[in-house]
Amino acid sequence: MTARTPHKRERLDVAPAALLARLPAIGRVMINSERLGATHERIGTVEQVRIEDGWLVCEGAEHNSRIELAAIATVIVDRASVMREKFYPRIELRGVDGESIANVTGFEGLEPFDAVLGEFAQGSPLPLEDRPSANAGDRKELAADDAGLEPFAAAERSGGRVRIEFSRPSFWQAWEGDMPAVKPVMGYVNVMQPDFHLHLKGGSVSGWRRESGVDQLRFVALAIDGAETGLTVTGAPASFG
Repeated sequence: MTARTPHKRERLDVAPAALLARLPAIGRVMINSERLGATHERIGTVEQVRIEDGWLVCEGAEHNSRIELAAIATVIVDRASVMREKFYPRIELRGVDGESIANVTGFEGLEPFDAVLGEFAQGSPLPLEDRPSANAGDRKELAADDAGLEPFAAAERSGGRVRIEFSRPSFWQAWEGDMPAVKPVMGYVNVMQPDFHLHLKGGSVSGWRRESGVDQLRFVALAIDGAETGLTVTGAPASFG
């Protein structure tokens, strides 16, 4: 049998649950989603995949994500991303409106990724999407008083432990750990650990609603129009000074 040549970009006719159940075999992956200026990324090996009440749950020391299976209308595979001569193939999960729900990007190159994809029927080829790199001249510095900094800067000063959650329709993801240094670079609030990245665009948050519990503080990010963005930061009161 002649080995098939993978398409650079293709639409798969596959049950999302069957494909995503094989994520542990791909090795290190990034699961990410974005909404209203916030991009939440978990990076590492998915140790377990299970289904709970119609949601696919990805778990492990480096992953804690939930994706609503019924909301996935289209599965797209893109093998065109190359950085420093290394391929970063991606599985795109999209809703009925064509908008992205989440992406899963392989960090181990094409070989383990295509070994898993080879278990399924080849998809229909799609044209490559034009993804122009951002013009450095258009990037703005983050304002020192940007509202998005508030809970992160407070937790950094206190050295507190925090939980950073992100939710949007049909997706939820969280990270918990000691607050690392905040890096305001290229107009973004960046919180980065080996297994977690948060990139929050400057000016996308108008403020935070503070919710006090018995032993927890919760900060809910609000968009410019006052709506909740889906980004929250939680910790003990001492974590925020």
